[in-house]
Amino acid sequence: MNEGSNTLIERISDASSCTKEVVEQTLTDYGLSLTTSNRRHRNIRIDRLRIRGEKAGEIEPGFFDETFTFELGVTVIAAGNLRGKTSILEVLTLVLRGEPRSLQADVLSWLTDVSLDVHINGEPISFRLSMEASQITQGYILGGSAKDLIGAGGSITADITELARAQSNEEWAEQVGGFMMNQLGLDEIQVFNRSRNDDEAGIIKAHRWPAYFSVLYPPSGAETILLGGTAGDQLPVRLMQVFLDMPEATRSMRVRALAQRLDSEFKAEQRRGRDANAAIAKQLQDAKDRQTTAESRLEELRAQAPAQSLQELTRLAAAAGERVASARQVADAAAAAFADAQAARIADEKALNALRESKAASVLFHGLNPQSCPRCETPISDERRTQENDTHHCAVCDNALLVEDEDDYAERERQCSDALTATRAAEKALIDAKSSSHSDLEAAQTNLDSIDAQIAQAQAAHQMTERVQAEHEFAAAAAVVEALQAMAREDTDPPDAVVVLGAADQLLRDEIRHVSAELYSDLSDATRDLAILFGIGELENIRIKANGNMDVTKGGGARSSFSAQSPGERLRLRYALVVALLRTARTRGIAGHPGLLLLDSLKAEEVQDDHAQTLLQGLVTAAAEEPGLQILVTTADTTLATSVSGVAATIVPKPQRTSLF
Repeated sequence: MNEGSNTLIERISDASSCTKEVVEQTLTDYGLSLTTSNRRHRNIRIDRLRIRGEKAGEIEPGFFDETFTFELGVTVIAAGNLRGKTSILEVLTLVLRGEPRSLQADVLSWLTDVSLDVHINGEPISFRLSMEASQITQGYILGGSAKDLIGAGGSITADITELARAQSNEEWAEQVGGFMMNQLGLDEIQVFNRSRNDDEAGIIKAHRWPAYFSVLYPPSGAETILLGGTAGDQLPVRLMQVFLDMPEATRSMRVRALAQRLDSEFKAEQRRGRDANAAIAKQLQDAKDRQTTAESRLEELRAQAPAQSLQELTRLAAAAGERVASARQVADAAAAAFADAQAARIADEKALNALRESKAASVLFHGLNPQSCPRCETPISDERRTQENDTHHCAVCDNALLVEDEDDYAERERQCSDALTATRAAEKALIDAKSSSHSDLEAAQTNLDSIDAQIAQAQAAHQMTERVQAEHEFAAAAAVVEALQAMAREDTDPPDAVVVLGAADQLLRDEIRHVSAELYSDLSDATRDLAILFGIGELENIRIKANGNMDVTKGGGARSSFSAQSPGERLRLRYALVVALLRTARTRGIAGHPGLLLLDSLKAEEVQDDHAQTLLQGLVTAAAEEPGLQILVTTADTTLATSVSGVAATIVPKPQRTSLF
């Protein structure tokens, strides 16, 4: 861990009153790292889309093979209603998101081949899909030079690197999601969902690439969500935190989710213990009352005349009670041991998977062979390539290359595999131990009940005297009291993991709060300026709050929420916020929004043409001011693009056709 993480560990140690060793061990146990990551610049640029297939229906049916190219800035896709403009955005979504958002079933069934060429963080990447009956039969993510990727057509040549492959819809979604999050330096957003039943612990829910993609493809103005596709799990504010590059936002979310889950598990166990103790306390009081009554009656009878004692029955009942208490302790211990073994097995599986994934990533990136510097495009000389081979220094940046010892990797993989085999065996063995201990507990309880029943039956069968009855009642009550006292649970302090992660959660949230006020202020100002540019002329102020909501002030000081605005205003405000995220990241030099926006049906919420023109002109102006911003806009108004200057490109149906494909 670096100096920054050590300082944070010391603060967690102080806040939790745990030693640094306990803090570090807890973080290791749950796979948490406090080392600050090197976040990269994020950018997605779409270059070319090619779609092939056979169109059915009555409108221009037949085979199609269409290629669309896209420029930086604003590209307007214009065609009549139901003529394919939204379908282009949805096909892009199918490829880049891994699954479509609302691609119509008939359009999906037409597709046989889709090829998309993009630049991700400046690197040329190609996505290729083969489809049959609306299902993906083969999918590839490829790397190489832009020239090689485009020139190869549908084949994979020696100059092209296969980065990922899929053979089904599910595999494609998984491969694309992992690839895009890795390329853009994004982590899954983890949130804790409480259980509806207080006696049960909640669960951790993970939001992955589709949640991030919803910021690239915003919903319509009819939706009242400020950012993303859903307001659940506080996703709007969490997405803003990530795209504002707040200090390790996703790490903080993961720590918080894990801290809440462990705290929930501990409190649920405590509630179950209190409920059990309450039931035991009532039974114990009843048993003590019976014992007191039996003892008083027995003393009265002893004073009258001597009688035979039930000492043996009392001894048997007391012994049975001890066995019940002992069996319950063994059962609880077995259950706890099984839970620990299960957790160890899961940790070993994760360690093995992480090792193999690390190896795969190393092989992938060491396999790259750039021909020129990706920054300035200066060709890499043979001398520098020779230096790379001889001294293991990168031919591009001259930094030392890490040469991993294959034998060392194999040994670590074997150790991880052996550890996993051992923990799996331990888990299986403890399942049997857990089952056996519960069987022993049931047998001990049955024995205790049997003794109690035998005493009662003996009383009825032999018609004992009042003194014998009193001795039996006293013996039974005493046995029950002893057994119930042994069963009562004691309150325990929270485990170290609960305390440590709770303290870490609070400290990380404090860090985010420390920087969020200034960031949200800058973001609010940028959003206001852009919203005015997009046509909300009466707008006076915007305040983006830490809970992911927005206060809008307009019309002489009247303040209202984002959801209270008209659909057209919500559309403009949402577009302004997304562009403001990109602008704020650029001005602060942080990793922010990837710079790609897919905007569907620009005039859907508009009444007058000049309003749509103002919005489009504002988008053009914003794109010109933000390097790397690419906006794809669809509209049914084929004259809209020509009425606004600065549009980078326009995509319209070919002559003699009404559909784009």
